[in-house]
Amino acid sequence: MSSLHINQASFSYDGNGFALKNVDLKIEKGEMVGLLGPNGSGKTTLLKLAGGALKPSGGEIQLDRTNLNHLSKNQIARKVAMVPQYFYMPFSFTVDEVVGLGRTPFIKMLAGEKESDRNAVQHSIEIAGISDFEKRIFNELSGGERQRAILALAMAQEPKLLLLDEPTAHLDINHQVELLELVSKLNSESSVTIVAVMHDLNLASLYFKRLVILKDSSVFADGSPKQVLTESIIQEVYSTPVHVTKHPTTGDPYTIILPKS
Repeated sequence: MSSLHINQASFSYDGNGFALKNVDLKIEKGEMVGLLGPNGSGKTTLLKLAGGALKPSGGEIQLDRTNLNHLSKNQIARKVAMVPQYFYMPFSFTVDEVVGLGRTPFIKMLAGEKESDRNAVQHSIEIAGISDFEKRIFNELSGGERQRAILALAMAQEPKLLLLDEPTAHLDINHQVELLELVSKLNSESSVTIVAVMHDLNLASLYFKRLVILKDSSVFADGSPKQVLTESIIQEVYSTPVHVTKHPTTGDPYTIILPKS
């Protein structure tokens, strides 16, 4: 497990206003955190900073109390894996070959893969439940199959921190639930720290014990679903009228969108 501490972090794209401004956020080992907020609030930027793809213009990002700026890309990749919102594969790789890309940080140049690498790939394929189509061409998969294959790629890195950018986007409800069940299992059984950008408030409420809402490039609310998913907070953040009730089975907050007119 890894901890992620974001200390007064700011970031700006080409000086055109802040994408993130003075963000303080501490995510401890083993937590599973859902990241919410309207479009443009800085959610994806925050994930990229956490994964070392971007460097903050102010403040710092710490992974296990070590500043990410003091770690090489390879060192970060051995601890942190990211499942992006869009994944483009320009070649006709099979699924197992795509999953094998997750072992890149562990393979020395010209040395080739070892048995431990092959075992890690096969283990990830089995956990993700994609053994039935591991020899198919990745680009020929359905959306749900492709998303599970990308998750298996990330798992092959054997990460301590897993970052997911809208993992349920473009999936039907069955595949949304299957994917989040798998992520929850990783968190509970493999002790992987999870941070996921979510847009569906009700799925976030069901699967994440802690929710963080961004608004105007800063943290607006942070707490349990019951603390964060209130009518007043949702309406202020999303400028949309809602009614919040209880889920009939779990008792978690359940958001009903109301027409504006």
